[in-house]
Amino acid sequence: MKWFFVLSFVLTTSVASLSAAAPSFSGELSLFQESLHITLAKGQCPRYQLVPKNSIVALHMRKLASGDFVEGSGQLDDDHCKAFVESIEYVGLRKLLGYWYSETAGIITVRDFSSLSFYPMNKTSDLKDDALSRTGDPITYRYSVTPSEGKEWVVFLSNAQGTSFATLMFSSKFVTMKIYDSETGSLNQTLRLSKWGDLKR
Repeated sequence: MKWFFVLSFVLTTSVASLSAAAPSFSGELSLFQESLHITLAKGQCPRYQLVPKNSIVALHMRKLASGDFVEGSGQLDDDHCKAFVESIEYVGLRKLLGYWYSETAGIITVRDFSSLSFYPMNKTSDLKDDALSRTGDPITYRYSVTPSEGKEWVVFLSNAQGTSFATLMFSSKFVTMKIYDSETGSLNQTLRLSKWGDLKR
């Protein structure tokens, strides 16, 4: 029943954010003087230092890094250039961008913080040799990442066929992706993803 606790945590955080009616903000993170800062499109300061308002936000912030994108709510202090964060709703993880492969499933290309393409592997193919030519037509998804308790991230995936959700666990060498049925919460598939390459700039 782990999926139930994951979704409950996400929903509870979202409801708390709405009830607080705090102003929303979004922007890219950077590391400045050993602290996370956010750059806002319409901010009066060039950057704002992120200050967690509660223990949940503090936990989420420890998993973020320079180059990540954050959408959250809180209060801005323009005089001292600080953003007091009450909740973090969605994030864009820079380390997720790039090309990933699973020896049992195929290739996943994550080009930005909102869309990804999955190239399913042909049943008789071997990814170790000429990988892209041995995959089928890509399946495109819209996705969003939201914080969760522990070291995992929750990912919501949607396309014309419907919506599902997954969890991501990063390690030094690979990412474990667990995909769940959105209606029953049962685990459908576990993928071990290895980084195949970074995006070309």
